[in-house]
Amino acid sequence: MTTATPAALTTEQLGFLARAVSRAPSVHNSQPWQLRVRGTEVDLAVRPRTALRRHDPFGRDRLLSCGAALTDLELAVRALGRDCHVEYRDGGDVVATVTIGRPRPASARDFALYHAIPRRRSHRRAFFPGRVPGGVRAAVTVAGEATGVHLVEPGRLDKLAELFGFATRVLRDDRGYQRELELWTAHTHGGNAVGDGIPEDALSPEALPVAGLVRTATPVPDDVVLAGRPAAENLLIVCTDTDTRADHLAAGAALQRVWLTATVKALVGSVITQPLHLTGFRARLASELALPGVPQAIFRYGHPAGPAAPSPRLPL
Repeated sequence: MTTATPAALTTEQLGFLARAVSRAPSVHNSQPWQLRVRGTEVDLAVRPRTALRRHDPFGRDRLLSCGAALTDLELAVRALGRDCHVEYRDGGDVVATVTIGRPRPASARDFALYHAIPRRRSHRRAFFPGRVPGGVRAAVTVAGEATGVHLVEPGRLDKLAELFGFATRVLRDDRGYQRELELWTAHTHGGNAVGDGIPEDALSPEALPVAGLVRTATPVPDDVVLAGRPAAENLLIVCTDTDTRADHLAAGAALQRVWLTATVKALVGSVITQPLHLTGFRARLASELALPGVPQAIFRYGHPAGPAAPSPRLPL
């Protein structure tokens, strides 16, 4: 008895996948990915000329972004009622391949996460006052747990605030960083705009100094005020056992599952990575907070204090 070969996707189904991937979060909303379809295999590749040499000199954030897009791709395949297998690639511009399998109903959880994709927003402003209940925080945290990936609610918030203050001062005075950030925010607005980059109206000095991306005019509160800022946030640090390309992809994939789970629960969030690129910052963060691995990103989330417009997107 022969086994039927899984059917290739139709043009409409490929558009379904592309739309899901297009809504993934990415560093500076650079959307640094592209899809290549080969029958029942879909390659996720790095899009040329999307490097951020000052913000992301080693390309970690670009791989985190591709990991988030990979989660959206996998959820979209499952929402179509198909099984799939994900394989990371060690080198080259193709970072992962998703092999589409036979029909298989999506789980209720995956279906809920898929439907959260278009509702997810980067909320870089202050949250509505009040901590998220413990049971909800636990569910958000568990959503990202995977082999080699750990999510930690940080202790020693006084040390974390001190490190954030240091990073803000350094980035505020880094002219190269500021020029690059300006290029990715100038003349960019949210809503139905087409393109890439960060919407100007998405940036705000209201929250943690580094939450809205550091600009030359970003204020740094005094130590007492700054120490209280992390306590008003719900924070998760995404750590990996090692620091390879596969780890960066896995961290991004886990981060997106966390973010979508928060979205399902009517929460909003944003990602902090820019301090982690400063020399020695990750090592000090891991030491001061006794982290169980290499920190790759910090996720802040909470109840929205106001609406956040969707960021612009490149044409499919």
